Amino acid sequence: MNKKRRQDKPRQPPPQLPGPESLRQFVRQEIRQQISVSSTFSGPLPPPDILARYNDAVPEGAERIIAMAERQAAHRMALESRVVDADIKRSNWGLGAGLVVALAGLFLAFLMVDRGNAVAGTVVGSLDLSGLVALFVYGTVSRRSERQQRVKMLSGES
Repeated sequence: MNKKRRQDKPRQPPPQLPGPESLRQFVRQEIRQQISVSSTFSGPLPPPDILARYNDAVPEGAERIIAMAERQAAHRMALESRVVDADIKRSNWGLGAGLVVALAGLFLAFLMVDRGNAVAGTVVGSLDLSGLVALFVYGTVSRRSERQQRVKMLSGES
């Protein structure tokens, strides 16, 4: 009964445990790799302690950064003012155009009734007035909804 045994692969020696000093060094290295410090800020200017260090790097660096932030803020406010003014003008032109269209529709309805087409004049006049009322109601509801969404957004609600 000669059974042939498969040849075992040579065994590798078990790993050696590190000594206490090398273990301490390994732990220190891992700790150094795990510690990280981060700093963030939002807004146009860095915090005062960082801003003060700019003076060390560049003469009057902090003053230049503050002046740049002031110029940027003035520019942004001027742009926002122009946008608001343009929106107001556009809104006024829209109101004026709507008034002209509504008056033209009512005048057309009056002419139809005056010339003997009472049914057609009444239909045109009714459609004109009902369109104005619907537009007014839609505008009021949409502005209210927009205000409520803005309040939710500013208060942090979803």
